[in-house]
Amino acid sequence: MTPVDRVLAKLPGAKKSGKGWSARCPAHEDRNPSLSVSEGDDGTALLKCHSGCTTAAILAAVDLTLRDLFPDKADAVPKRKGKPYPNAPFGRLFATACETVAELERNHGKRSAMWTYHDATANPVGLVVRWNRSDGKKDIRPVSRHANGWRIGSMPNPRTLYGLPELETAKRVIVTEGEKAADAARSLGFVATTSAGGSQAAEKSNWQSLAGKEVWILPDNDTPGRKYADTVATILVPFHPAPVVKVLELPNLPEGGDIVDWIEAHGDATEPSVMRAEIEALARTVEPEVGGHKPNDADGFQLFPVDALPQPVRRFVTKAAKAVGCDSSYLVLPLLTALASAIGTTRRLELKRGWSAPSIIWAAIIGESGSMKTPAFKLVMKPIYDRQRKAFERNTDAMKQYEAELACWEKCYSAWKRGKSTDEPPAKPEPPLCVRYIVSDTTVEALAPILAANPRGLLVSRDELSGWLGSFDRYAGKGKASGDSSNWLSMHTGESITVDRKTGTPRTIHVPQAAVCITGGIQPGILQRAMGAEHRESGLLARLLMAYPPRKPKQWTEAQIDADSEADLVRLFDRLYELQPVVNDDGETRPGMVRLSADAHSAWTAYYNAHAKEQANLSGDLSAAWSKLEEYAARLALVIHFTRWAANDPTLADVNIVDVESMSAGIRFATWFKRETSRVYAILDESEADCDQRRLLEWIENRGGSVTAREVQQGCRWLKAPGSAEAALDVLFKENRGVWIASPVGQRGHPTRRFVLSASTVIAIPSEIENTVDVDGVDESETQPEHRGPHDGRLFPDLPRLPD
Repeated sequence: MTPVDRVLAKLPGAKKSGKGWSARCPAHEDRNPSLSVSEGDDGTALLKCHSGCTTAAILAAVDLTLRDLFPDKADAVPKRKGKPYPNAPFGRLFATACETVAELERNHGKRSAMWTYHDATANPVGLVVRWNRSDGKKDIRPVSRHANGWRIGSMPNPRTLYGLPELETAKRVIVTEGEKAADAARSLGFVATTSAGGSQAAEKSNWQSLAGKEVWILPDNDTPGRKYADTVATILVPFHPAPVVKVLELPNLPEGGDIVDWIEAHGDATEPSVMRAEIEALARTVEPEVGGHKPNDADGFQLFPVDALPQPVRRFVTKAAKAVGCDSSYLVLPLLTALASAIGTTRRLELKRGWSAPSIIWAAIIGESGSMKTPAFKLVMKPIYDRQRKAFERNTDAMKQYEAELACWEKCYSAWKRGKSTDEPPAKPEPPLCVRYIVSDTTVEALAPILAANPRGLLVSRDELSGWLGSFDRYAGKGKASGDSSNWLSMHTGESITVDRKTGTPRTIHVPQAAVCITGGIQPGILQRAMGAEHRESGLLARLLMAYPPRKPKQWTEAQIDADSEADLVRLFDRLYELQPVVNDDGETRPGMVRLSADAHSAWTAYYNAHAKEQANLSGDLSAAWSKLEEYAARLALVIHFTRWAANDPTLADVNIVDVESMSAGIRFATWFKRETSRVYAILDESEADCDQRRLLEWIENRGGSVTAREVQQGCRWLKAPGSAEAALDVLFKENRGVWIASPVGQRGHPTRRFVLSASTVIAIPSEIENTVDVDGVDESETQPEHRGPHDGRLFPDLPRLPD
C-alpha cells in the first residue's frame, strides 16, 4: 500500500480532484472539503488543510504517524539531482518476479499469500503479495513488470484486471474487492475478478473487458466496500455494448465482511452448488444499475425496465412511447393493470397453502397537465374500450330482441289468464345482461350490481383518478371516510363485499369475489391534497403503484405506432379474455390455481426475505407501502406469466406453472416500484422550498444540464425576482449538485458563467431506455443519437470536463 493509499483509506469521503484528492479534514468540523492530498515525486503523501490544521493534527485524528506518509524502504524511488534515475524510472529493478518477491521477503518475512495478474495473452504483469500481521491487520505490497524488468510498486495505469484471460469468453463476471474474495467466488464456479490497489484505486484499472457482459458486484459490508461497488458500477454503465450491472449485497455479513466470510458461515458441509444457487437467486431480486443511478439513490427517476416485458407488450410499449413522446411508465402502468383485469378472477398464484395472489393491480400515472399522460393512457385503453363498445352494441341488439319477446309474452300471458287454462303460464323472457369490462362510476352502490353480474371482475379506468378518490368522501362527514372506503380496500384483495342499497332491487347485493383493477392519471397537486391522513392510515395510498417521471419538453416526432403492434395487443387481450374459472363438482366456479416452479420459488423466497429485511427498517407510509409491494411481485409475475401464455411464448413450459422468468420479471418490476414509491412519497411530503428546488433541477436538465442565471430567471416563473435565480443556483452549488464554469463572453460582451449539473444529480437520463431495447431482435441503439460519451460516462460531452 502506498503512503497516499494509506491516507485515503482513513478518509472514506475522499474524491479525486485534479492530480490529487480532496476530503473533509478530520482535524476540525469540516462541512466542505478543505483537505488536499497529493503524491510527491518520491511517493511521499503530501497533506494540506486550507483551513490551517497542522499535519500532526490531521495524522492524530486518523490514527496515523509521520512515518506513514513516507514510502517503505523497498518502495522508495531512488533520486539523482531531484529526478528519478533514467534507467529505473519506477525504482529498483529486478530481473525476475521471483527476485522481486525474495527482496520483499528479506524485509518482511515469509509471505502469507500471493496473487498473479496476467495480460490478455496470459503473461504475468503484476503480483500482489500479502503478509498477515499478529495484530490481525495485513500488509500488502504490489510488484509489477516493466520493459526492463520487475519492480516493487503498482502496475502502470491503466492496470489489468485480475484473471483477465478468463474474462474475454465469460458471459457473467463477479467483481469483488480483493483477490482473496475473487478466488472465493471462483470456488463456487463463477468467473470473478477484481482491480489492483484496493478500494480506492478502481478508476486506475481498465474495465473495458467487461463491456456487454452481465456483471455482479459483491461489495464488502463497510463504507469503503460500498463506495468501491458504486465506483465500479459508475465506470461500467456507460460502456458500449452496455453491460448489465447489479450490486448484490450478501445477507448476514459481519461488519467489514465479504464473500469469504459468507462462504465460511455456511460451513464445510454445504455444497458449492447450493451457495452458488443462493447468489443466483439473490441476483434475480436485484434491479440492474441504469445510467449511473443506483436503486438505493434517495432521488433520481429510474427508467422502467421495459426489457423485462414479454413480447408483444415490449414492442408495443417501445413504439408507443416514441410515437406519443412520453416516458414508457405512462404506458406500462395502465397496460399491466388492463392485462391483470383481463385475467380477472379466473386465476390466482398460490405462494403456499392459504396464501394466493390475485390478478388485481391498482396503478396511477402522475404528471402535470400537458405531460402526455392522457394520450398514452388512451392509447393503452383503446383495445378494451373497443371491446366494451362492441359489447354495448350487442346488448343494444339483444335488448331490441328482448323487448319484442317481452311484448309477445305479455300478449300470451294475458290470453293465458283469460282462458283460465290449467297449463303452466308462458315463461317470461329474461332481460339480457350486458357484459362489462370497464366502469367509470366509482360509487360502491353503483358498482355492486355490475360486479354481481360480471363475476370475472372489472376495470375502473379513469383518465383523471381524482373522480375515483373523490367518491370516497362523497357521502362522508367532514374529516371522516365513507363506508365506500372499507369496501374498496376489500376489492384490492378480491374479497367479498355486501352492499345495502337505499333504492333499487334487490336492496342487498352480495358479491363473493369483488375484484376490481384501477388505473388512471392524476396531477401531483391533486394527489397530494386527496391523500389525507385517513387514506394514508387506512392503507389506500399504499395499495397504489405509481410512476411520476420528470417532465420533459414536448418535441414533434414522425414516429408512429404501426398497425401490426396494435393488432398484436388486441389479439393478446382476446386470448386472455378466453380464460375461464374452474368449475368444481358442486357446479361452483372458483379461480384456477397456478403454482411456482422450483427455481421461481427460490427467487420468490430470496425476494421475500430481502424485502422483509428492508421493511423492518421502515416506518409510517413507507412501511405500509412495503407491506403491499411484497405481494405485488407475485401479482405482477402472474400477469407476466399469462401474458406470455396468451402470446404463445415457446419458452413457457406449463400454463399452470409460473417459471423463474416470469417471477424474475415480477420481482424486477416490484423493485422498480419500491424505488419509485420512495421517490413519490418524498415528493408528496416535500416542503415548498424542496418542491421549487426539484422543479429547478428538472428544468435545468431539460435545458441540457447547463444554464445561466439569466436563463433561469426568464424560464422559471417562481424565480422572477432580481437575484433569486442566481441565489437558487448557488444553493445547488453548495449542495454539490453542480458547478459554475466560466464562459468567454456573455450578454453585451461581458464575461458570464454557466451552471452545469453534476452527473450524479441528473434526475433522468436524456435518452429513453427504448433507444436500446431489443424490439424485434435489432439493437436500435445503432440508429439513435448518443447522449453520453462512450468511455467517460459524461451526460453532456459537449461541455468542458468538470473536476471529479
